[in-house]
Amino acid sequence: MALATIVILETSALVVQMEVITRIRSWLFNHALPVWTEKCMDSRFGGPVESFSLDGDRPFTDAYKRTFVVARQLYVMSHASLLGEKKAGPLADALFEYLRKVCWRGPESGWVHKVTLEGDILDPTADLYDFAFCLFALSWYYRLTENSDALTLAHQTLDIVERDFAHPSGNGYYNQLPANLPRQQNPHMHLMEGLLAFWEVTNDSRAKDMSNRLAALFQRQLFDKAAGAMPEFFDDFLNPIADSTRNHIEAGHQFEWAWILARHQQLSGQDHTDIVRTLVLNAERFGLHETRGWTMNSNKLDTSSQDRGSRTWPNSERIKGWIALHELTGVSPWHAIEQSCETLFGVHLASSAPRGMWLDTVDEDGKPTCIKIPTSTLYHVFLAFTEVLRIAEGSAPLSSNQEADFNSDSK
Repeated sequence: MALATIVILETSALVVQMEVITRIRSWLFNHALPVWTEKCMDSRFGGPVESFSLDGDRPFTDAYKRTFVVARQLYVMSHASLLGEKKAGPLADALFEYLRKVCWRGPESGWVHKVTLEGDILDPTADLYDFAFCLFALSWYYRLTENSDALTLAHQTLDIVERDFAHPSGNGYYNQLPANLPRQQNPHMHLMEGLLAFWEVTNDSRAKDMSNRLAALFQRQLFDKAAGAMPEFFDDFLNPIADSTRNHIEAGHQFEWAWILARHQQLSGQDHTDIVRTLVLNAERFGLHETRGWTMNSNKLDTSSQDRGSRTWPNSERIKGWIALHELTGVSPWHAIEQSCETLFGVHLASSAPRGMWLDTVDEDGKPTCIKIPTSTLYHVFLAFTEVLRIAEGSAPLSSNQEADFNSDSK
C-alpha cells in the first residue's frame, strides 16, 4: 500500500475518532447532565426518580424506589461533580442523605432492597447487588467529599458482606439473605467493582484482599475456560447450571468483567491479560448481531444466540471491555467504540428519545419495546462515555461546551 494511501486512511480514522469523542462529550455535558441535574430528584417524595415516562416529562408510575438505583445516581453525581459539573455536587449530597437515612437499617442489617415512595421499607431483603452498588457509590462520594460518614458506612457494608453473605465453603457470597438458589455471577462482579473503587480511594487492605479473592474465584469457578464464556447461574457449589432453559450467557457481562479485571490488574499487579483478551474476543465472536452490529442481550450456553434484541447497557459495556483490552495490550479500541456509538446514538440515544435520555430496549428489528425510561441505565452510559474521554484526554482534549450536531430535534 502506498504511503499516501496509508496517511489518508490514518487521517480518516483520526477524524472519525474525533467525531465520536465530540459527540460523546456533547451528549454528556450538553444533554444528559443538564437534564439529569434538573430531573434527577423526586420533588414530591424525595430521593431519585426511579424511572420516567417515555416522553421524559414525568416520573413513571413506579410505587417504589430501589436502593441500587439510589446508589447508581449517587455515583453519577459524585463523578460528574469531580468532572466539574457544578450542579452535581449538591445532588450528590442529597442522594447520600437519602441513601443513609432511608435505605440503611443499621450495622446489623444494612441496606434494604426497596422502599415506598414515602420512604417506608417495602422489601427488607438484604441483596448483595444492592450492597455492591452502595459500596461503589460511597467510594465515589468519599472521593468527592472525604465525608467520614460515607467512609463509616462503607466499612459497615463490608462488615455485613463478610459476616453474613460469605458462603461457608469460602467460594464467594450468597446473592441474598436468607440464602437462595441459584447463585449468580452478577453480584460478585459488582461487589468486585465496588471493592476496587474503595481500594483505590482509601488503600483499604480488606478491600484489597477481598478483591484478590474474587479475581481468583472468577478464574477458578465462574468462567468456563473450555467454552470461553461465563454462565450467569450456578448451583450452591458454583457449578454452572447445565440446563439451557434455566441458564444463559450475556456478552455484556463478559465485557464488564474484562473492564473490572483490567482495573484489578492495574491496582494489584496481577496479570489478567489473557483472560481479558478471551472475554472480549469471545464476546465479540458470539455476542454481536451479525447485521445490526449491536451487542445482543443473551446467548444460550452453547453460545448460539438467544435474545437478539438490544439494550443500552450491553453496548455501553462493550466500550469498556475494549478500553480494558487496549490498556492491557495496546490494541486499538476504536472500531468497537465507533460501532457501539453507532448503536447507542442511532438506536438508544437517538433523536426519538427525550433529550439526554434513552429508549432502553429494542427488538431485533430495532423497534422499541420499553414502556418507561429506567434511571438505572445512566450509570452504564455515563461510565462508558467517561472512560472514552479518559483515554482520549491526552491527545484530544475537548472543552465541555463543544456542541455536536445530533439530537437537534429531541424533546
